[in-house]
Order: sequence, then structure tokens, then C-alpha cells
Amino acid sequence: MNAMSRKAESFDFMFPPSERRRRLPTNCRWPLSIALVAITLIVIFFAYHNPSLSDSNILSGYSLEEIKPSSDSRYSDLSRLIPQLYKPFLHPIDAETFIGENEVEYKIAQNPPRFTKSLGKKVLLLDVDTRALNGEGGMMNDHISYHDLSPHTAGMLSHYLYAMIHGYEYKFIQAPSYTDRHQTWVKVPMIREALKTYDYVVFMDADAVFHYHHLPLEWLFNHWNITSDTMLAMALDPDADFNKDERGNVNLNTGFIIAQASERTTEMFNIWEDCVTDNKYANCSKWRYEWSHEQAAFSNYLRYEYTGPNEVISLPCAEANGYPKKADLGCTGEFVRHYWLDKGATVGALQDAVTQYAALRLHDQFHRHMKSTLVNATGTTLPLKEGEGVVV
Repeated sequence: MNAMSRKAESFDFMFPPSERRRRLPTNCRWPLSIALVAITLIVIFFAYHNPSLSDSNILSGYSLEEIKPSSDSRYSDLSRLIPQLYKPFLHPIDAETFIGENEVEYKIAQNPPRFTKSLGKKVLLLDVDTRALNGEGGMMNDHISYHDLSPHTAGMLSHYLYAMIHGYEYKFIQAPSYTDRHQTWVKVPMIREALKTYDYVVFMDADAVFHYHHLPLEWLFNHWNITSDTMLAMALDPDADFNKDERGNVNLNTGFIIAQASERTTEMFNIWEDCVTDNKYANCSKWRYEWSHEQAAFSNYLRYEYTGPNEVISLPCAEANGYPKKADLGCTGEFVRHYWLDKGATVGALQDAVTQYAALRLHDQFHRHMKSTLVNATGTTLPLKEGEGVVV
């Protein structure tokens, strides 16, 4: 048995083989606020107060010093606790395969893999919006009710959670507004600006979320063959006439973008933003306001400009676009769910991203401490006779 196999086996107690796998039903969702409180209390209590901490592999690799509160506001208690909660579930970055929830096996395209270690803060997960988002249930509202959580907020919180789990950076840019085109265009210059600081920028629309929060981006990069030459990777849209460019090819969807920093990438983003001036591409100005805006501009013009090996990667719609209800279109969003016509589903997706893992950790915690949490009184008979008892 090789080291990779042994490493993968260590996660079986959380994600066992198919014949023993038990998954939470999608309709079994606890209130998110309660789950988050439970997560925090569980990890804080056992990290700081469990005398057998040194014997517990749940927090292996973390010293008491590492989990103490930091004076750096960038690293709040929660940003340290969340990675510890999800640590036992994390899929190895260098694993050759990943088995999805429907027992489909996915393999990496690069073997040996290009990425073998976490990229950490070299990766930015980016949200961009021109709106205030300070209404009821909005991301920028200082106080929101759980029951008023908007789908937009749920999507952004899902991105924030995923970044914390894997140690990536997260930023929300409240962008300035354009006066000469539709506001969906703002993602183009904002991604370009972010690439001045980060090696990789992963942009997501608020209605797009990662399906497997324990699956690192680095593994997906290996799977999707993100090379040193790659500038952009985007998912194909569903194969329908209204999703095709003027040459009859299916459009690339800008709701999920992987961008890698390079001079050539910066050049491409500059040309992309300037496309509507018609200086380089005649008639690109039609996409100032006509749907699908910046997406149509890229699909009609720029993808045919940058045709080097792996420069622009078209990700399968089945893996990085759509959701299961759109299986008839061939877009089930195995890794990235994009809920274009069911935006409210992001709330349930966020709930699942928290409660699935928290429930399994709670169950594991119970079993690890059964000497103190379980009273086995099955050896007695009821009613109890005089002098008999159950020691609790």
C-alpha cells in the first residue's frame, strides 16, 4: 500500500466506502446560527480544556499556541477554529482520484500532479458587487436574522467559509459603478486589479458555490489541468442556441472564473474591458448592455485571440456549472454549483456545508468520549429492585 492510499484511508471514518456510507438527507438541515455556535463551542472547549488533547488526532498538528486568539484582526478566533473543524475531512491535494457523492470517480489530468501543497494566501476567493447589500438579510447589514438570510448573502458566506477551511484569502470588493455599460462588467477590472496581489484569483457569482467544501482548489487545479500557461478557466454554458456565440460555439460562463497572474493575463483583461470601444473588435459595443454582456464579449472575441495550449480552459458544464435539477441540460455542477434559476438554493447549500460536517464531528466526538458520555444500563432489568441502581 503506498503512502497516498494510506493517507486516503485515514479519512474513511468520516467518509466510509459506499456500502457503509451514510449521508445527511438534504432536508435535514439545522438552523445555521445554532450550528455555528455549536461548532465554536465544541472546538474551543476541547482545544483549551481537554486534558487528553495531546492524544487526540482530531487536532493533530495543532499546538495550544497555534489556536490561541491572535492580536492580528485578520486572524480572528473563528478563522482559526474553522480549519480545525474541517481538517479530518480534507481530501489530499495530491490524490490521484476523488469519488463524488454519486460514486463517480474523477481523476487528475496531471500525473504526477503539479500541485502537491496548499497555495494558501496565494489564492484569493473574490466576490464583487456594486450594490450596497445593506438591506434586510444583506451581507453589509450589521445585524441580520437567520430567517432573513438572503440567497446573495448565503452565497458569499459560502465562499468565505470555503476560503477559511483551506487557508485561502477572501475579499469582497464593493466596486464602483460603470456609467457606460451593464454592471456585470465590473468583475473584469476587479479581477485584473486583484491579480496584482495574488497568484490566483477565483471569482464566483453569489449564486455559485463549491459543492464539496472538503475538496481543495489545488486538487481541482490538477483535475482541470491548470498549467503554468493557463490564464483563465471558465465553465461552458448549457448547449442551447441562446448560449452560443456568433460562430456557433457554446459560450463560456463568467459566474466562476479561475485567473492566474501573468503579464499576458493582465493584457487580456485590459483588452476585455476595452472591448466595448470597438477599437480592436468591431461590434463588441453591442455587449455593453445586451445580454450576456462581458460573457458574450469574451466568448465572441477574446477566447479566439488567446489560443495557446491551456491558455483558456473550458471547464465541463457537468462539473463547474448548473445544478442537479438541470441534469437534462448536461450541467449538474458536480464541483461548482451555479444556481442561475434557483438562487434561493444557496441558503440550503450553506446550511449543508456547515451541518454535514458539524454533525459528523459531533458524532465522532461522542464516540471518542463514550467513557464519559455513555451509561450502558442494558444489563439491568426494570423495574429496579430495592438496592439496585444505575450509576449515572
